[in-house]
Amino acid sequence: MKKISFLLVLLAAISFSCSQSTNKKTESTTEAQPVATTEIVYHVEGMTCDDCEKSIQKGVNQLDGISLVEANHEDSTARVVFDPAKTDAQQIAAAIEKRGYQVVK
Repeated sequence: MKKISFLLVLLAAISFSCSQSTNKKTESTTEAQPVATTEIVYHVEGMTCDDCEKSIQKGVNQLDGISLVEANHEDSTARVVFDPAKTDAQQIAAAIEKRGYQVVK
């Protein structure tokens, strides 16, 4: 009987110890902070088709911190959402112009 009681106490202690270490790991985990983003709509001359849109999207997406690129040849715009800590409006405009299009200021 003493052996069974000892085993039960030992199992309870091990179980309690495991649950405490799991809780400590959870408490020390930090949550990611939301990133502040900026949105700019560029007026872009020279886009004539879907391939032009894809070219701009591909070029801008190569920059760090880009969340969204939507180019539209019908209204000659490129909408870009980005993290200003990683890139800026001038770098985005340069990426568009590098593809052969003109950003109108």
